[in-house]
Amino acid sequence: MPLLLAFVACGPEEEPEEPVTPDTPHQQEQVLKLAPAHDTVFEAKGIRFNMIYLPAGTFTMGATTNAGSPVYDPDADILEQPPHTVSLDAFLIADVEVSQFLYFAVMGSNPSQVSDLMLPVHNVSFTNAQRFVDTLSRITGYRFRLPTEAEWEYAARGGASAPHTLFAGSDDAGTVAWSSQNSGLQVHQSGTLQPNTFGLYDMSGNVMEWCTDWYGEYPSSPQTNPQGPDIPSNANLQKRVVRGGSFLQSPYYLRNTARQFYFGSKEAADMGFRVVISVEK
Repeated sequence: MPLLLAFVACGPEEEPEEPVTPDTPHQQEQVLKLAPAHDTVFEAKGIRFNMIYLPAGTFTMGATTNAGSPVYDPDADILEQPPHTVSLDAFLIADVEVSQFLYFAVMGSNPSQVSDLMLPVHNVSFTNAQRFVDTLSRITGYRFRLPTEAEWEYAARGGASAPHTLFAGSDDAGTVAWSSQNSGLQVHQSGTLQPNTFGLYDMSGNVMEWCTDWYGEYPSSPQTNPQGPDIPSNANLQKRVVRGGSFLQSPYYLRNTARQFYFGSKEAADMGFRVVISVEK
């Protein structure tokens, strides 16, 4: 089960996302640390949260309807193709989605439509998720961030050597994910279903999770620590990748390789995030 938390102190998508910049020169000059290369418990404003160490690895990202492929998925669509090789450095990722506990402690507000500090924070835009990781970094002195799309898929799959599954930890969505089929159309506390092989909960389902990448077509060539495409020149195409699907969606959208994308200003009752941090070399 995930680490228990201890609380000490208590529309339209057309608008482009707002730039997020430090508020003061002091914040700009702060030197942020990388994480140690092992599972680590961090603390911010009295809230403790668990980060899982994921070793460096090389995996095949994406899916195909070719039945002979090791990343075969009969539901794979064109957005998930072509499968391509990705190599990643080690990093840490939170074992659960950011809770309302942690978000409120760090930001002093709670945007969630269903207010319950044990639930994942939701109704969070990419812009506000980025503000959260910047504030969390200043509080802790560590360089927290949102995951890249490649890091997210690597984590959901369980790494390079884990058995291929359609969802994060299983081919049966109901054992690992809250979807429209079993959620009662309500967000649930993270960590109540089975984790994947890395010990991560709700990588599939519950709330969708923001990634840092701008949405774009996959390359066919091998990639190392990909950051996604450059910002699209057309403002109407400037959308961020969202992964994992949600409690309001069918299992199709909860697959490890399923991709969705929204403007960074998008807020929704089923939209949240989790944090990552690079490790020392």
